[in-house]
Amino acid sequence: MNLDVSLMSGAGNTFVVMDNRKHKISVAEGCELAQTLCAASEHLPRTEGMMLIDDAPSGSGLHFVMQFFNPDGSHGAMCGNGGRCAVHFAERHGFFHAAHTPEIWFAAPETKYKAEINRMSNTVRLFFPEPEEIDFPMLLTLDDGIKITAGFVNVGSDHAVIWFPEAGGVIQAGFNGFDIAKWGAVVRHHKAFPNGANANFYTIIGEQTIRLRTFERGVEAETGACGTGAISTAIIAHLRHEMMPPIHIFPPSGSELIVNFFMNHGGLDEISLEGGAQVLKTATMSV
Repeated sequence: MNLDVSLMSGAGNTFVVMDNRKHKISVAEGCELAQTLCAASEHLPRTEGMMLIDDAPSGSGLHFVMQFFNPDGSHGAMCGNGGRCAVHFAERHGFFHAAHTPEIWFAAPETKYKAEINRMSNTVRLFFPEPEEIDFPMLLTLDDGIKITAGFVNVGSDHAVIWFPEAGGVIQAGFNGFDIAKWGAVVRHHKAFPNGANANFYTIIGEQTIRLRTFERGVEAETGACGTGAISTAIIAHLRHEMMPPIHIFPPSGSELIVNFFMNHGGLDEISLEGGAQVLKTATMSV
């Protein structure tokens, strides 16, 4: 089978994206295919996820449906930067016409999301519903019984969030050089998270500015950026440090993500993630 694929970047998060109106790949087939297409090949580098973009059901009010798959074949979680790339891809492939569509709506996989394209900044802004769960503060016991304060946020995917200046006393390394493969796996598999969790380590570099490193579940490695991780980290930074939005997040890629939200009667409203999304390469692959 020949597949027409696009290699995309969402603030440094890289994905393989396909127009599934042509290929008609099922979710079960996608789980297997992701393990092949996300691996490095002669056509594409190793990527951090795969997406299938489909027509929305008639009368749904949606412009498209996105199915996201991790490189290990797992499926069902939301990917923030993937969602932003999906909007850019769907526009390019005629799922909607942006000039007549100020608000873009899509489902991924069963939750509806709203997005906007900003032509001035060449960015995509994606809006999220209120998190399904926020747990802060919580204590994690690491090696030798040492406890550190962490936060947990479920914004379509599960995220543990750790303030590195506290954890650094245990890790005993600087933010740039610490072994995130080791410590990310410790947090990702911690018994406090029965379903596993993405592990986010952050440090504050300005009044509303954060640097973030994320070890992603399903990728099982550090990624160039993580959109839902950026949202989760911004929420915990607000709760822990009273940091006010908009919060500017700089992942390892160096490509800025902007997280915004409003407080509403003790909850969060109008949560959004904004950043760049672009096609890096197109290719036809035989699988």
